[in-house]
Amino acid sequence: MELRLRLPDEVHTRLRTVADEDGNSLNTEIVIAIEEHLARRQTSAVRAIARKVAQRDAELLHRLSQ
Repeated sequence: MELRLRLPDEVHTRLRTVADEDGNSLNTEIVIAIEEHLARRQTSAVRAIARKVAQRDAELLHRLSQ
């Protein structure tokens, strides 16, 4: 898939620097950044669901722990 992406100059420079340091292409570095962002969002969503379940079932969880 091809995608045109407009980046602010500073972001482009930072990505280029990191890509060069890691020996990656700019494209690879962008893909890595996006994958890491998506993984963090998924983790945050799972934690939010777990908090809601824990709050909803706090009394039951307390009784089970005794």
